[in-house]
Order: sequence, then C-alpha cells, then structure tokens
Amino acid sequence: MLRKTSCFLLLMALSATSSIAAAKEYLLVNANIIVPHNQTELHDGWVHIVDDKIEEVGHGQLPLVKERIDVQGAFIMPGMIDGHLHLTAGPMTVSVVENQPHISMKSKPEVTRFHAMAALSSGITSAFSPAGDPIANQHYVQMQQAGEWLGPSLKYAGLTFDPTPIEGGSVYPSTPQEWQQEIQRQKSLGVSYIKLYQGLSVQEVNLGVSLAHKAGLKAIAHLDKVSWQEAVDAGIDALTHALPTSADLLPEDSRNDFLASLSPMSAKHLYQWFEWVNFDAPAMQKLIADLASKDVSVDLTLVVNEMMYFYPEIDSLYPDERWYHHPEVAANWKTNLGASLYDWTEEDFERAQSSFSQVEAFLLHLHEASVPLLIGSDSYSGGPVFWRELALHQKAGIENWEILQLITNKAASRLALAKKGKIAAGYQADLVVMTDNPLKDIGAVKTITHVIQNGNRFDIGKLRQRLRDQTSEFASNSLQ
Repeated sequence: MLRKTSCFLLLMALSATSSIAAAKEYLLVNANIIVPHNQTELHDGWVHIVDDKIEEVGHGQLPLVKERIDVQGAFIMPGMIDGHLHLTAGPMTVSVVENQPHISMKSKPEVTRFHAMAALSSGITSAFSPAGDPIANQHYVQMQQAGEWLGPSLKYAGLTFDPTPIEGGSVYPSTPQEWQQEIQRQKSLGVSYIKLYQGLSVQEVNLGVSLAHKAGLKAIAHLDKVSWQEAVDAGIDALTHALPTSADLLPEDSRNDFLASLSPMSAKHLYQWFEWVNFDAPAMQKLIADLASKDVSVDLTLVVNEMMYFYPEIDSLYPDERWYHHPEVAANWKTNLGASLYDWTEEDFERAQSSFSQVEAFLLHLHEASVPLLIGSDSYSGGPVFWRELALHQKAGIENWEILQLITNKAASRLALAKKGKIAAGYQADLVVMTDNPLKDIGAVKTITHVIQNGNRFDIGKLRQRLRDQTSEFASNSLQ
C-alpha cells in the first residue's frame, strides 16, 4: 500500500512539473510600447505574458518572471487586423467548358496554408474575410485553432450572392425559399455575414439583408450600379470598396451624362463616377450622414482603385516577392486584373489617375463624419498589399494614431473580436515587434521582426524563409 501511495504521489509531482513547464510565461522588457486605444506611448516598458493572455503592462520595477526577453528598444503594438482578407480564395482561373466561360476561385488547402503563414508573417494576427467558400473557411478555422496551420484567427462571410457563376466564389438561388436555405447552410458553416454582390437587383439586395437579419447574421455588400443609399435604406450592415458608382449619388444635372457615358462590359465608370461626384451635393451628404447615424461600417480598399488607375505602374507599386503570394496566384493575379481594363486607353489611365484625389477625398469625408471604418487589403495574404493600404490612408490625410486604431482596437470592436486589439491586462497576447516607430511613419510596419499570437512567439525572418523555400520547391517541381 505504501509503495502504491509513493508511486501515485510521484506521478502527481511529475504531472504538476510537466504542466508548469508547458505553460508559457515570459516578460518582454526594454520596449517602446504603443497603445493605440488610448493613444499612449510607454517608454522603457514591459509586457508580462502568461499562456495566451497579457497579464500586466508597465514600466519601472520588473515583475519576478524567470524568462525575460530584451527587445532592445524595439516598438511593440497590438497584432494587426486585416478587415478584408480573402484568405481561403483559390487562384482565379478562366476557361471554356462546353462552349461556356468558366470562372473558378476554388479553394486549395496548400494555397490557403501558404497565404495564412504569409499573413501572420506580415503582422496580421486576426482577419475578416468578407467572402469565400464557407466550407474552406470553416476548415481553415479548425486547422488554425488546432495549431496545425499558422495564420491569423478568422471571422468570415460565405459565398457571394450574385448571378455571375464562379466556382468556389458565388451562389445564386432562384427563389426566396432557396435564398433562405442557402443562408441557413452558410450559417451552419460558421459565417457571421452574408455577402451581397454587384450583380444583384435592388429587390434582391433587400431580400438578402432581410433574410440575413432573420437568421441572426449581418449583411455586407459590394455594390456598383445598385446604390449604396438603397442598401443603407434596406438595413445593410457593411459596405466595401471605394466604388459607390451608382448615378443617383451624383448631382442631378450630371446623372444623365454619366449614364450616357457607360458602356457594357467596360470598367471605365469606376473612375468616371469620381469625375462627376460632388461630395457636398445633397445625395452624397445624405448618404454620408446615414452611414454614420445607422452605424454602417465601410472598408474602402484604396489599393483596388490604385491598382486599376495606375495599372501601367503596377509592377513597381506592387513588386512580386517570393513570400506573400503562392506561386499559383503570383503567376496570374496581375494579368487577371488587367483583363478587366481591356478597353482603357492611355487617356483613360491619365483621367483615372487624376481622379484618385477624389477617392482620397471620399475617405476623408467619411472619416470626418464619423462613419465607422475598417482597413483591409482585399488580398490573399495581406503582406505588402496591406501595408500599402495603410500608406494610402496616411497619404489621404488620416493620422497615424487613427490608422493604428483602425487596425487594432476599432477593428476588434467592429468585428466583435473579444479581448483582442489592445495591449492591456486580460487581453489576448497578440503583438507585433518592429524596429521603427509607426507613429512617425506608418511604413514602419515593414520593419516587423517578430509576431506574437496567443502568446506564441514567431521570428518573421524564419517564417518568410519557409515561404520562400516552398516557392522554390514549387518552381522546381513544376520544371520536372
């Protein structure tokens, strides 16, 4: 009996020791801590992390923690949140099947896994996907939460409701009952939002918003000819892209001229609208006021406008790197974008580029009216595209503190990400470490050296090297 008791006590002791060893507890010291939510800087500060949470933040006398990590004056801020990341989208392909064009964005696990690691290695610890195959999104969340895949935590919408058939991208029910069934299917797969797309009619947008709300979900829309105002009146919760290009938002004496300039299958209206718009005219003033009063969030993805308007310069503005686009995506994403600009002349690009200041003005009008904003990259993996979006917000006139809030605490609040987005006791230990100060230059996010997610520390250089190695391996296999 004594021998059995001794063995039991020894096993209990070993178990306790193992448990303590498995727990993460460490102290980041000698840090310049940037706290966006209350716009404070803490010099010579420290962050105490226990397991996946921030235990305490301070400066001066250090807590008694065995493991101390000297960051040597580096800048620490909350992990960044990309508010428009198509993480699970597959490479876009266009083919002809049975004499009909076939578009596919079918998700591929190996592509998703690559982009997830790339997103994490660009400092993105959480993200929102405003559209995507809900089966692929749910699978990603399961793999990420299990620790099998490295990447940001993800909140997501599902397949877009749109008449254009895209494999892995869209769905178009034919009756209200089928709409309701599809919304319930997507809800069962974990979506938080229903995505309504630009090919829908006003009546279908109203139907989608109503059915989403009845299902306890929110509705987000990418609209074009259907008015943002009509969507707001219908109760839309979020709008995306700086492309609210319906004629009814223009001054009354300009609408017929704008409509007369439209050509079927042409994307020229995406800059022409900004040539005609007057943000001080009644229609736009009402829209902006309603967006604010009805708490409709907007993410403008300025990079989309820049990529189109400045497409002749896209290689210099968005140079290909070997770590943030999977090779299957890197091979054709610029070509796919260029195909939508097939009829643009040199004059069109010049006019589009001249109108970009109006896009920036749109952002400022929304911001000054206190319309809730998100910042997103509309990319597969964040990376330099996400960083460029921050730079475009800064260039447009948004202050650096505000930009940092929009990608940390304000994004967490808009997306209902509990206990994320702040450096404060009890919050998720999601942090980024960088050598330069983003308050002086938002481009400092490019100097990230480490990312911490759920208390786990990752060396950015090592993550990106793994991605480059995968790219090289893919190229090597392709040649065989």
